[in-house]
Amino acid sequence: MSDLSLLEILGVAIPALFVCGGVIWAVGMVRVFRQRQVLRYIDRIRAEELTGRVRQLKVRGQEEQAVQLVRGELGMPVRAARSWVKSV
Repeated sequence: MSDLSLLEILGVAIPALFVCGGVIWAVGMVRVFRQRQVLRYIDRIRAEELTGRVRQLKVRGQEEQAVQLVRGELGMPVRAARSWVKSV
């Protein structure tokens, strides 16, 4: 068993932290993009409330009902609504 020096540990840890930060940033950007997609249809407060209801339906396994909810609330096309529901 070899002992790792502090420089070797930092040489692995710093790039790993950088990659993790990049992934977290990318996920945040996807969320912002998806939120903006809904904000074209309604205001921010209703968008957050609709997102919560869609999440509840998805947890219950009712994804198709969530798509219908989004279509009914926003008048969004079927493909866009299905894509948005899957991303939530």
